[in-house]
Amino acid sequence: MKNVSIKNIAKKIALVSATAGLSISMINSASAADESFNASMTLLAPITITETNALSFANTESGQLVDVVTAALDSTAAQFTSTGEPSSAVTGSVVETSIVMTTGSGDVTTKQITVDTWSFGGDMNGSGVATYDGSGDLSNLRVGATAHIEAEDIAGAYAGSATFRVTYN
Repeated sequence: MKNVSIKNIAKKIALVSATAGLSISMINSASAADESFNASMTLLAPITITETNALSFANTESGQLVDVVTAALDSTAAQFTSTGEPSSAVTGSVVETSIVMTTGSGDVTTKQITVDTWSFGGDMNGSGVATYDGSGDLSNLRVGATAHIEAEDIAGAYAGSATFRVTYN
């Protein structure tokens, strides 16, 4: 049987500890590099929109199936002004795909007219894109649409509402 002394055990523990420390030291000395970077942003002026003319359609007789179109360039198209960040591009759009104008209670289809097929003009191109002038103004944003009259729709004054939105590109 070998004679194991506490001194020999201590030497072996010290050797194992030194070897472990060496390999940890090698792991920690792996190659790395740092580089700083900059962050920035621009806060744009808030967009405001004001309706200056409501969308209206030509008076039409009931009892017929017809589409009534108000073009974006017509005097009866919806018209808006807008302010925002000077020289910035924006897009105007109608939030709803379609709306329903109603008369009376509007509770049955004979008292409802669907409006859709939005069109854009004035300061906007046909896709709704426009650019604020150097003062941040757009004074002629126009929206047209199509009203679909059904032969069963009853006579009366119809009304509804849609949402015009302007967003920065």
